[in-house]
Amino acid sequence: MATGRSQLDAGFFPSRWERATKSERNYLRSMAEDGDAGSNTGVVAERLGTSQNKLGPARAGLISKGLIYAPEHGQVAFTVPGMAAFIQRQYDAPA
Repeated sequence: MATGRSQLDAGFFPSRWERATKSERNYLRSMAEDGDAGSNTGVVAERLGTSQNKLGPARAGLISKGLIYAPEHGQVAFTVPGMAAFIQRQYDAPA
């Protein structure tokens, strides 16, 4: 399992991470605090100290790039399992 995770950390997850802009990465970092279960968009905005409306472009960009999706109104989740843990392992430092 560790070998598989290290292979994903070396290629699959970084390639997804690198497609995100700085503001999108901040959004992803905030989401990672909730793990793979998904995040409430209001909580994400609160963590980032801004409004949901101001985060709309970052959210839309991440959805367009296939990095997150909206399973229901007011919720977002990573499209691939393990992305939250990758972000927590690799990118704990603020942007």
